[in-house]
Amino acid sequence: MRKDLQILLKKLRAYGVQNNIPNITDQVALFLSMLIRIKKPSLILEIGCANGYSTIWLAEAAEEVGARLHTIDHSAPTFEEARQNLGKAKLLQVVTFHFGDAVKIISQFDADLKFDFVFVDGEKASYLNFWQAIEGRLAAGAVIVFDDMMAFPEKTKPFSDFIVSAQGIDQLLIPIDADDGVLMIVKK
Repeated sequence: MRKDLQILLKKLRAYGVQNNIPNITDQVALFLSMLIRIKKPSLILEIGCANGYSTIWLAEAAEEVGARLHTIDHSAPTFEEARQNLGKAKLLQVVTFHFGDAVKIISQFDADLKFDFVFVDGEKASYLNFWQAIEGRLAAGAVIVFDDMMAFPEKTKPFSDFIVSAQGIDQLLIPIDADDGVLMIVKK
């Protein structure tokens, strides 16, 4: 990773902690970056970009593998911060920003748009709605990662209860950090 990105990410991490911005952990960020480098997707979707910390990690990896990233957020202040931070990171050329309700925005995407990598870190109680919105927009072999599955088990319960018996996917809950984990899904 470029030195200027490392410096920017360190500043964003500190700013996020000071201002209670729910950024992903460094371990999750590295995990996502490595997955993108391994998978080499062409089209990535992020639901929940906050101030752009995770988006920078995704966009940097996307740029390396020649992918395009679409990111969605509904919080006006952090959405604008994300756009500014991606500009500072010199990664705007890789990212398309969408502001508003993720379910509604996804439903308005071109029917032929198929994502082969998705990262979900929006409102935890909406995870099931997000899954239902993206399920038909996944390419075969798509990798989908849901963050905070162990940190917020009550909020993610409707999704957890549903996805455990879902067909046509493989899934694995991966503990990352002391009290957090991601659910990784691969579409068959």
